[in-house]
Amino acid sequence: MSNQPHRENQQVKTLEGREKQSMAASKKSARSKKKKSAKPTGFKEFETLAKEILEANDGSYYEWLHKQHQEIILNFNVQYQKQITDVAKQSE
Repeated sequence: MSNQPHRENQQVKTLEGREKQSMAASKKSARSKKKKSAKPTGFKEFETLAKEILEANDGSYYEWLHKQHQEIILNFNVQYQKQITDVAKQSE
């Protein structure tokens, strides 16, 4: 009988160890996924050409890119706002 609590304690430690290993493995895979470049083939060449075209027309590539980012975010927010409004109307 004295081995019963010891055995249960050992099983708990084993399970905790497996959980920690599992969590570490999932964190590691999440980090490795983030490190992969999502840029498509030929991205750098097109980026360089876009910079040259914009700068040749007295524009700034980074200002243009910033406006593109803003447009995406604003459109997303408007779309999200419509979803919230729809959900609110359904709950009334």
